[in-house]
Amino acid sequence: MPYWIPILILIPFVFSVVLMLGRNLGGNVARWIGLGGTLVTLMGCLALSGAYYRLISDGPIVPHDKQGRPVEAPVNPQLNWHYNWLNLSGPESDSNAAHSTRLDFHLGVDGVSVSLILLTGILFVSCVLISWEAIADRRPEFYAFLMLLEAGLIGVFCAFDLLLFYVFFEFTLVPLFFIVGIWGGPERKRAAVKLFLYTLAGGLITLVGLAALVAFTWQRPDLITPFSIPDLARSLAETPLDLKVQAGIFLAIAAGFFVKVPLFPFHTWLPLAHVEAPTAGSILLAGVLLKLGTYGFFRICLPLLPGACYEWGAPLVGTMAVIGIIYGSLCSLAQRDIKKLIAYSSVAHLGFCMVGLFALNREGMTGGVLQMINHGLSTGALFLLIGMVYERYHTRMLDDLGGLAKRLPLIGVAMVFISMASIGLPGLNGFVGEFLSLAGMYRLKPAYAIIGATGVILGAWYLLTMLQHAFFGPLKEPEVHGHGAHGGHDSHAHDSHAHHADHGHGDHGHGGHGHGHAEPPLPDNGIRDINGREFLALAPLAILCLALGVYPKPLIDTIKPDIDAVARLYERLPVEMKYAPVWEKPVLASTGGPVNVPPAEVVPVEEGSRERPAPGRR
Repeated sequence: MPYWIPILILIPFVFSVVLMLGRNLGGNVARWIGLGGTLVTLMGCLALSGAYYRLISDGPIVPHDKQGRPVEAPVNPQLNWHYNWLNLSGPESDSNAAHSTRLDFHLGVDGVSVSLILLTGILFVSCVLISWEAIADRRPEFYAFLMLLEAGLIGVFCAFDLLLFYVFFEFTLVPLFFIVGIWGGPERKRAAVKLFLYTLAGGLITLVGLAALVAFTWQRPDLITPFSIPDLARSLAETPLDLKVQAGIFLAIAAGFFVKVPLFPFHTWLPLAHVEAPTAGSILLAGVLLKLGTYGFFRICLPLLPGACYEWGAPLVGTMAVIGIIYGSLCSLAQRDIKKLIAYSSVAHLGFCMVGLFALNREGMTGGVLQMINHGLSTGALFLLIGMVYERYHTRMLDDLGGLAKRLPLIGVAMVFISMASIGLPGLNGFVGEFLSLAGMYRLKPAYAIIGATGVILGAWYLLTMLQHAFFGPLKEPEVHGHGAHGGHDSHAHDSHAHHADHGHGDHGHGGHGHGHAEPPLPDNGIRDINGREFLALAPLAILCLALGVYPKPLIDTIKPDIDAVARLYERLPVEMKYAPVWEKPVLASTGGPVNVPPAEVVPVEEGSRERPAPGRR
């Protein structure tokens, strides 16, 4: 069902056009159209993933050459859709046949991309539900930009063509810019401009790197489609570029990904963007948009430039990621705004993801990809819950809140559960990705893994501190009127704080007084606990956090063939490189294990996999 791929990108785009053309529609109609669009897209994501799983049920398809022999395929999408839009042919002569070049639109899915597509579909439904009441102005335009953003994100994960990848990668900036700039907080314009300029500047440098990569490989006789990522990966696996050329191209391509992840010190745009974005914008920024950077490293840098990733990427990115883990955690500890606290935690958690990817082995890369999914679920759910609190009290400051579990017990339970998942409690999803990432890095650079592991302790520190201040202890609320809430900056808020603190203090009593008495009922201020709409937005994320923590095998099996294909490049790399590694040379040269597999050794086929000719070959 390859045709499902372009259709899946077109579905949210069509809904976006309908909403833009129907700007005079009432707000209620617009949000129902938005919900319908995200649900239809989610069903399309499920249908595409079902087709993918049916196709690989007997093992992944292995590409073959013209003689029918299996070939090494570092990037091997299982479902593919091609559209040829330009053919270029060189001059013919009697002695040399023309070198023809074909430019295709190549869309496809593999295990990693189909997992991220499913994550995208789920998060967008939650975003529409949480924005149901929070977005009151210009609803048709809001949901139109939301659907446009979904189309761009799915396009990035389906693109197996360098040109398409870059177009979708940069296209996502446009709807996000308007979502933050129109429906954000008081400093929304500054946040939107900073977000746009930072990511655009990095993206332009990435474009230079991609152009250089194509220029150095354009005339290869075995490369008819020079923009095709799978074809480039196969060609460069057989005949890699000079290491110095790889290094320059890697640094250029990585520039945009450094900003998008973001890695320290390119993270300074992120906290302001998170704080000023509406709840849906924060969920999507943390849940999916930051993954464009990590996905770009996995899809382009690791399979196409293995020498540079090994020589320069591992020490450079590893250092930046470990610093980001510690720095982001310490910044989170210093925050009084809960949303900014979670924003800085993303810098730390994405550091774990990058540590895993640039461990350059199966364990690490598996953990890095798992961390992409897990961070999207847990941090997306945290922003969802903070949005619920803000919708009730119109404040996110820890100094204005306390003991909320008494007023909002279900939201309190959900916040504790999701915080435990984000901390990495065994049995929940965060543990699996962080453990594998650190285990993989320990094989390559033990010092990085040991230092990075302190981020787990710091993560527990800042999240448990946030829970203690906001949800436990004496009840402390800004003054509320009816069903609304006002910020805690006026004098009435302090009176309300003192009143509720007295109620909380009575729980403990003095001298044993009060232990035998029931807690007096809280005064009714119109604030209600989680409602059905909010429950539907949160429940899928919480269920997946638990399911992936208890039984991550289905997800690991889904991404395993793609990770194995990339990992095989690095298992043979040290003995094939012309230049000795510039870092850890004695350790890598003396240690045993997969890194010293001889180039001539045949890598055994994994149990349960199969080799199958490409479609049309028997």
